[in-house]
Amino acid sequence: MFVGHYAAAFALKGKEPKASLGMLFIATQFVDILFFPFAVWGIEHLELIPNFTEVNDFKMDFPFTHGLVASILWGVLFYLLYYFIFAKKSEQRKSIALVMGIAVLSHWFIDLIVHVPDLPLLYDEPKLGFGLWNHKNWAFIVEGFLLLLGWMYYMQKTQAKKSWGTYVSYLFIAFLLGFNYINFYMSPAPPDNLVIITLTSLFAFLLLAFLAYIMDRGRTAKA
Repeated sequence: MFVGHYAAAFALKGKEPKASLGMLFIATQFVDILFFPFAVWGIEHLELIPNFTEVNDFKMDFPFTHGLVASILWGVLFYLLYYFIFAKKSEQRKSIALVMGIAVLSHWFIDLIVHVPDLPLLYDEPKLGFGLWNHKNWAFIVEGFLLLLGWMYYMQKTQAKKSWGTYVSYLFIAFLLGFNYINFYMSPAPPDNLVIITLTSLFAFLLLAFLAYIMDRGRTAKA
């Protein structure tokens, strides 16, 4: 799952308007942001196997980032960072910290839909995954559907400060859906170079988080 993770970011922003949408984009992808450097350093493992699934060639072993217990711990870390540091001056620091922690944890449950059984609970077996990546068209539809649901909830809970806040919101969701279409159907096979894959992935995560932040600047919570 890629842009489908941002469904949780949009929904949680709608729930807690004081949270940063840009940081929620980071939080929902946080374990992937960790995974690629961890794979480069040999902590986690990524092997490229052509046609491993219909969607990608990634065979992954990643208990330290994508295990359920690990995901809970990373979520707790985000909660503590926001509660005691990043949001400590906000009257809503508890709810901001909570949605940030939930955003991190949401990654595991959304991945569960599409991954083959490679998501551990702790370290090794059992590993879970419903395997929707073996059905590319359905995976694309489900991911887009989740994203649209989260975005619509966000739009329902917010309003544009000025007219551009509406236009940019629609442009952004169209961009995310188009980006995912390219990722599914038009992107060439990934290079056989883990460093390049890592740098490309991190750039995409940060770019989309920055665009989300800019888009959200044009909107405010409904009274």
